[in-house]
Amino acid sequence: MTFEQAKDAVIGFVRENMALAEPAVFFMGFAEGIPGLSLLVPSTPLFLGIGSAHAAAGGQFWRLWLAASAGAIISDVVVYALGRIFKHDVPKVWPFSRYADALPKCQVLFERWGVLAVAGGKFSGFLRPFIPAIAGMLQMPLWRFLPASVVSSFAWAGAFLAPGYGIKLLFN
Repeated sequence: MTFEQAKDAVIGFVRENMALAEPAVFFMGFAEGIPGLSLLVPSTPLFLGIGSAHAAAGGQFWRLWLAASAGAIISDVVVYALGRIFKHDVPKVWPFSRYADALPKCQVLFERWGVLAVAGGKFSGFLRPFIPAIAGMLQMPLWRFLPASVVSSFAWAGAFLAPGYGIKLLFN
């Protein structure tokens, strides 16, 4: 099989299953923000490939972007709420208990940078799912947390989905 044949097969598969793209990136965006689950679903690198394949198959960027962002926002709110409700028990629960050294680091980062830690935490890889829990544990008001989560979720999803669309524009 030549490269062109493989490329055409992938694009054909994506075109035939275009309806699954938004639910898939929604799930990946959601999973990336859940402690433990984020280790199993490497959304960030997958978004680069999905964006490229989706663009090549004629998909619309904004639909994929909205779905991935919504998944990330919802997971942030869920983890924030759990941190707020179970603030004293969070350090005892896996994966927080397994990465006990990460929790104080997140707390120092959060206390120093506040809303910027929430926004920047979206791009921090390993710390990404822990930041909303810390925000909840430290009782950050939801009205401060939510805008930072929304803006950073849209920025994160766009930053990793958009390059595929940009590559398509360069080669068309």
